[in-house]
Amino acid sequence: MPFPVARVGGGSLAERFGGEYMAAISFAIVLIGAALLTAVTVFEINVVGELLIGLGMGLANAAVFKMVPKYVPHAVGGASGLVGGLGALGGFVIPPTLGMFAGALGDAGYSGGFFIYVVLAVGAIMVSIGFIRTRNNVVTA
Repeated sequence: MPFPVARVGGGSLAERFGGEYMAAISFAIVLIGAALLTAVTVFEINVVGELLIGLGMGLANAAVFKMVPKYVPHAVGGASGLVGGLGALGGFVIPPTLGMFAGALGDAGYSGGFFIYVVLAVGAIMVSIGFIRTRNNVVTA
């Protein structure tokens, strides 16, 4: 991960503003980076896009793990393991999918493959907004 320090900073921000808001902001950063990678073929802009994805994912990691004890207070360990396992699954499934796009579309497939991140980021933002809407209805431990 390019921004392991983002997890630390993300943890502080999630403590201050709440994991739900930080998750939405984090995934918005991922969305911007993925949109740059999908739409632009200029090397320098692609580097910025990759760095934004890394930053957003580091912040999102902290935000998501801030929410786990709030939403699953009686099974924090199990829920944390499930969240970590889903993250690992994404790291296992997404790279071959990007490779399939590159194989099918040639060089254009690399930028087209990052559209997966656009779709996932939009979905994650929608889920985060759902958590924000129900935030006040959750009993904290």
